Amino acid sequence: SMVVLLPILLIVVVGGSIGGTLVTNHFLTGEKTAAAETAKDSSKISSDEAIVALDEFLVNLAKEDNQEQQYMKVNLSILVADEEKSAEATKNVAVIRDSVVNLLRQQKASGILSSAESVPNLKKALKETINQEYGSEIAKDVYVTDLVIQ
Repeated sequence: SMVVLLPILLIVVVGGSIGGTLVTNHFLTGEKTAAAETAKDSSKISSDEAIVALDEFLVNLAKEDNQEQQYMKVNLSILVADEEKSAEATKNVAVIRDSVVNLLRQQKASGILSSAESVPNLKKALKETINQEYGSEIAKDVYVTDLVIQ
């Protein structure tokens, strides 16, 4: 009985992994295209500007009706005006991370994955929230360098 059960279990696990990957890739393809178009439209980073990478965020998303709890893992970087702002951002990283976590926890997975405009809209909201919590414009732009929802 165990000899028969093991191959069946293996097939179910592998099939589920492949199916989950295909579904995830289907939903994220539109966002990558929109993000690429947005990046193409925006000007390149000037020599004065700097990018500050923030440590990985892992947050619970807002729970949807009749759904299990979903999580979001995201890596973000912020564009700042110059090296002085880069040092300020690094010094005040707790304020920046707090504002990001608070915003992300209010999001639902369906809202983030719903359309090609979802990720650019989230980036705009993140920029506004970071600057509002910081008290002045520290983030000129927000870049999503990695995004996984499960």
